[in-house]
Amino acid sequence: MTMRTNAKSFLFVPSKVLTLCGVWPVEKTSLFSVIYRSIMLSSQFCFLVFNGIYIGLMWGDLKAVSDALYMFFTQTTCCSKAIGFYFNFLKIKRIVASMDDVLFTAMSIEDQATIFSHSRTVNKLYKGVLGFTGFTLVQWTVLSLIGSERTLPFNEMWVPTDISKTPNYEITFVVELWMMVISAALFMSVDTITVATMMFSCAQLDIIMKKTQQIQEIPLSPELSSRNRSELHEKNNGILIDCIKHHQAIVRFSELCEGTFQVHSFFHLGGIVFMICVIGFRMAGESPVSAQFWAALSYLVIILGQLYLYCWCANELTTKSEQLRDTLYLTPWYDQDMKFKRNLCIAMECMAKSLTFRAGSYIPLSRAMFVSILRSSYSYFAFLNQANEQYHVLDQQKSAENKDSK
Repeated sequence: MTMRTNAKSFLFVPSKVLTLCGVWPVEKTSLFSVIYRSIMLSSQFCFLVFNGIYIGLMWGDLKAVSDALYMFFTQTTCCSKAIGFYFNFLKIKRIVASMDDVLFTAMSIEDQATIFSHSRTVNKLYKGVLGFTGFTLVQWTVLSLIGSERTLPFNEMWVPTDISKTPNYEITFVVELWMMVISAALFMSVDTITVATMMFSCAQLDIIMKKTQQIQEIPLSPELSSRNRSELHEKNNGILIDCIKHHQAIVRFSELCEGTFQVHSFFHLGGIVFMICVIGFRMAGESPVSAQFWAALSYLVIILGQLYLYCWCANELTTKSEQLRDTLYLTPWYDQDMKFKRNLCIAMECMAKSLTFRAGSYIPLSRAMFVSILRSSYSYFAFLNQANEQYHVLDQQKSAENKDSK
C-alpha cells in the first residue's frame, strides 16, 4: 500500500515492520504473500498453544503457572491485535488515505514543521520502545545460554521434542527466538500505529489553533473604507469556515481510528492489567540480585512504558481538542459581522464535546486511566500474593501433621 507525505511521516517505520510480520495491507495479493502471512500468523498461534499446554500440564503449581501466565497474556493480546489488524485492512487503507487528504495537507512551512515535530516524536518513541524490547530479548537469550542446563529463551513453554538432544535443542532455540522476535515486533508496531494516528490528530489540531491566529481585528476607524472592511470580514469568515471544515475532518478521522483499533486496544488494556499483576508476583518470588528478577523488571518497564504511551497520547488528543475551543473564543470575534459570530457559536457548540479515544467504545484513555490500571493491577497482585502465602502456610501445616502422625 503506497503512502505519501503525512502517512509516510507517521507510519513508515511501523508499516515496514508490520509488512515483514505479514499483517500490513498489500496492494496486490499473491500466492507468496498468502503463504508468508499464514506462516507468520500460525507461528504466533503455535507459540500461544504451546504456552497454554505448558500451563495445563503445570496446573496446581502456583509458581510455575504464574511464571508462564504473563507470556500467555502477552501472546493472547498479540494474536488478537494481529487478527484484528488484518481483518480491518480496509479501514487501515482508509486511515492511510485520510492522512493524505487535501484538508490535512500542510499549507505553509509552519504547518510542515508542526507535522514533522509530531511525527518525529512518534518515531523516536517507537524506536526507543523497540530498542528496549530488543535489549530484553537479548537479556533472556543470554540468560538461557550461560546456564549449566539447556534452557530456552522462554522456558515456560511445552515443546514437541526432546531438547536434551542435539540438534533438537538448537533448532527449537532458534525457532522460539524467531517467534518471540515476531511477537515483540507485532505487539509494539500495532500499538504504534494507533499512537501515531492520535499524534497525527494532535498535529492537525495544533495547525487549526495556529490558523485561528490569522483572524484579524477590524477596528471601527473612519480611515478604513467600507470596501476594505467587507474584504476583512470575508477573509476572516473564510478562515473560520476553513477551521470548522478542518476540525470536522479531524473528528471523522478520530472516529475512524477509534472504530478500527477499539477492539484490540480493549484486549490490550485488559491483558496489561494481568501482565503487571503476574510479573509483580514473579518478581516477589525472586531475589533482587538474581538475573531473573532484572529480566522480569525490564519486561515490566516495557509494559508500563507502552501503557503510559497509549494513555499519554490519548490525553494529549483530549487536551488539545479542549484548547481549540478556548483558542477560538480568544479570537477578536467582537469585531466581526453577524455571519462570523453565528458560525463561531455553532463551531464552539460542536467542539463542546472533546475528542476522546476509547478502548472498547467505553473506556476513555487518559493519564487518570493509567493510574487506575496500576491500582487494579496492584489489587490483583496483593490478592495473588496473599493466596500464595496462605498456600505455603497450609502446606507447612500439612507437612507438620504428617510428621506428627508418623
